[in-house]
Amino acid sequence: MNKGTTPKTFRIPNDIIADIEKTAKENNTTFSKEGISRLSNKGKENKNIPVILAKTQTIINLCMEGVKKGTIEPIQKAQEVEKKLWAKTMISSK
Repeated sequence: MNKGTTPKTFRIPNDIIADIEKTAKENNTTFSKEGISRLSNKGKENKNIPVILAKTQTIINLCMEGVKKGTIEPIQKAQEVEKKLWAKTMISSK
């Protein structure tokens, strides 16, 4: 079977278009490649779920520590963990 391409027209919400454009720019790729990557990965199992759950719990724990102590430092650390998790998630979704 020949793997060609076929142009199709469908409506995409503006916020998703903006997100795809932003991600494509960050990953130094094109809108089409990023969009195809997202469509191709839809419904596939994410093998990073255990890591994501562990990091999410770390973020929650750091936020709770900041609230209990009344300090901003643990919350800022939680934001750093979140940014790294987000970056890892976006890279692994390619």
